[in-house]
Amino acid sequence: MKTENVKNDGPGHQGGPGQGQDNLITVQVRYQSDTVPVKINVNASISALLAKAIEATGNDPSQNDRFQLKLGSTVLDPHKKVNDYPISEGTLLTLCLTAGGGGALKV
Repeated sequence: MKTENVKNDGPGHQGGPGQGQDNLITVQVRYQSDTVPVKINVNASISALLAKAIEATGNDPSQNDRFQLKLGSTVLDPHKKVNDYPISEGTLLTLCLTAGGGGALKV
């Protein structure tokens, strides 16, 4: 039996001008006393969401290893995808500083 590769350029599929528009959601990210909207594709990684959240809250993107995202009390794993968690339109996430670890002091 021969299978054929069929290209689907419809909405939500690779290749169309509105590529992935159906998969975009806006989450709310709270940092300190501010809450900002962040648009993200549900198939994106948590690390991509973290980078957008850091930028949207006015923090230094080069310091992304100092931050983490939480959904309630759950710390989101940056190696997972947005759709691995119960995150949907309007979900509130919290951007937090990671707990400091005692690094080696260089003199």
